[in-house]
Amino acid sequence: MKQQITRRRALFASAALATFAFLPAFAVMPVKPIKVVATIPDLADFAKQIGGGRVEIKTLSKGTENLHNVHVRPSMLIALSRADLFLEMGLSMEAAWLPELLVRSGNKAIQPGAKGFQNCSEGWNAIEVPETLSRKRGHLHPEGNPHFNFDPLAGRHLAVMVHAALMRVDPGGEELFDANLKTTLKALEAAEARWAKLGAKWKDRKVCVYHTEYNYFAHRYGMQVAISIEPQPGMPPTPSDVARVIKEMRELEVDVILTAAWSNNRQVADIARKTGAKVVELPNQVKGADWAKTWISFQDGLHARVATAFGTDLEERQDAKEGKGE
Repeated sequence: MKQQITRRRALFASAALATFAFLPAFAVMPVKPIKVVATIPDLADFAKQIGGGRVEIKTLSKGTENLHNVHVRPSMLIALSRADLFLEMGLSMEAAWLPELLVRSGNKAIQPGAKGFQNCSEGWNAIEVPETLSRKRGHLHPEGNPHFNFDPLAGRHLAVMVHAALMRVDPGGEELFDANLKTTLKALEAAEARWAKLGAKWKDRKVCVYHTEYNYFAHRYGMQVAISIEPQPGMPPTPSDVARVIKEMRELEVDVILTAAWSNNRQVADIARKTGAKVVELPNQVKGADWAKTWISFQDGLHARVATAFGTDLEERQDAKEGKGE
């Protein structure tokens, strides 16, 4: 009887080993998920897409804030103190509220220069890099405009940055991370094609913006950011600034205002009323609107709403009706 039990155990063990031998390498999960903390939901989305079940993600921004003035909460310190990997946009986007938070977390693994720290702006070609630095010019961004999550081609860069960071802290996930990166890049390629088709009709179109958040989006398609309601980035407009904007919009025939929820205020409404311009409220990050659940849907929504404001969505439908569209 004892020999039969021993023989059964041996057979069971052999069968189990044979089964595991045929499982793909990425099916072997870590003992516990890698704890990832991202400053904004855009980065969290790419961490989720690429990390899959090997990651557990927390985001510091809720998706609706002014990214230069995120409200610091005690839960942020707790999340950072337990993180294995920290992802930031960089280019001083989070400079006003993040550095002290990182230090106070006491987590050496995610400090700048450590394996668990990733500045996702590394290698990015920023626009609007200042020639001189002065607080009179508003928010100080010595490396350039930090809102590159708006660039329709930024998805590829962010995906690659997040993939590299995950590989550093969890090399055992290589096969999963590589496969998910390939899938993500393929989805981005398809999305970029439909965005480019819309954006091709926007060259030289003029817009007014409240803040510099939408400048990458405009720059990618050759649009003109003709007027900024803020006199300098981060400086609230005075009544005289509002009067200046109204005058310039009339002179330059600018009829579209792009603004985020945090800056869509009475001043914007007053300018629109006196110029007849359309106000297009857009999120400044993923989860900033109910339709912006992922980075791709965020960009889809931006493109759709700008197309409607310019009337080019009507042109698309007309082309399709006449058999000119795909």
